[in-house]
Amino acid sequence: MTPHLHQQASTGVEDGIDRYIKSISTPADDALINLQQATLEYPLSQMQPTLAQAQFIAILLRSTQAARVLELGIFSSYSTLAIALALPPDGQLISCGVAGKHLDVARNCWQQCGVADRINFHIGTGLELLDGLLAANPVLSFDTIVISGLKYQYPQYYDRAIELLRPQGLAIATDVLWQGRVLNLDTYNDEFTRGLDLFNRQLATDPRVRAMVLPIGDGLSIATKL
Repeated sequence: MTPHLHQQASTGVEDGIDRYIKSISTPADDALINLQQATLEYPLSQMQPTLAQAQFIAILLRSTQAARVLELGIFSSYSTLAIALALPPDGQLISCGVAGKHLDVARNCWQQCGVADRINFHIGTGLELLDGLLAANPVLSFDTIVISGLKYQYPQYYDRAIELLRPQGLAIATDVLWQGRVLNLDTYNDEFTRGLDLFNRQLATDPRVRAMVLPIGDGLSIATKL
């Protein structure tokens, strides 16, 4: 059962500081802002990445010249659009999620922004997509993998995704602080919180990567594969 979540706010950053940071950062693409506003009324809309997270992921992709990206779970497709806009013209984003009205809105936005040809979208779960990619012959690697699907499945996502990530590639996961619930498993003993805490500890102790967590939005973990 999905736990009730409060409206998302920047973790550890006061509103005034947050506004100042936005004022001295490169403005977000209008299409990103419009899509964010269009999806605010979605159920659990607070689970979509914050503007700062989307911008930071885009900067990472551009600076590392990522051309092949895998995204597990798109929710409103807000981060999907940010990723696609950051890819080179011949780049490819493989993503997955569930069908619904939000997907129609997303596809229309991708088309209007001229990035639809960069996005290979699969209807289904992250585990189904990962298993299919691992079963392919040959198995293709990715420059960056973004984990943003079902929180209790983050550990299983990671177990599979790390095999698909190229050396020096980036693994990025959103919502890893989960409104601070990961600090108190005795109170918030649900599958989402337990899954995220397990993933966080899994990433921190995996000798194959170097990882850190940034308190942006609801927490953003970044790991580079050795």
